[in-house]
Amino acid sequence: MATEERTTQILDAVERLLARGGLDAVTMRAAAAEAGVSLRLVQYYGNSKDELLHSALSRLSRRSVERWQHASADPNPSIEEFLLEALPTDDASRSLHRVGVSLELLSITTESLVADAYRAHLTAIHDHLTDLCHTRSPGISGRRATDLATECMAFMHGLGSLVMAGHTTQQQARICITDFVARLK
Repeated sequence: MATEERTTQILDAVERLLARGGLDAVTMRAAAAEAGVSLRLVQYYGNSKDELLHSALSRLSRRSVERWQHASADPNPSIEEFLLEALPTDDASRSLHRVGVSLELLSITTESLVADAYRAHLTAIHDHLTDLCHTRSPGISGRRATDLATECMAFMHGLGSLVMAGHTTQQQARICITDFVARLK
């Protein structure tokens, strides 16, 4: 099997472990068992749990940013479309939100490669939202676009967690998003 295919196999296993059990579920042994390969092979592709998590998070981050960029890639993108796409409504988006919350806690409590990758992910999302704000309202200042992006991220993170915890339904969340975006205007 080619190196790239083997790497994909192992990172897919790490992502499945993260989705099912969060950060605590990921160990070198668990990744090997999930991928159906030897522990030694996993160690060849990642010297530590931190390296495996960093690689998996970097890949998840690229995918999520691409997903959100694609969702708002029409000629007239909207913040509302972005927020609706970020809402945890299917297995993939729920898994991503669950992983994000776990990584947020890690980035608050430790300095690590994984925490650095999570911060880079947040920066990529923030940059994309800032660009969306400029596209939708070309007359606003750079500072205002940055502030709006931060507000959107904070709103979406909290709302997503309320949906995941079962406190807020997806329909209620969609209404909240529509109301939030209306207040931004």
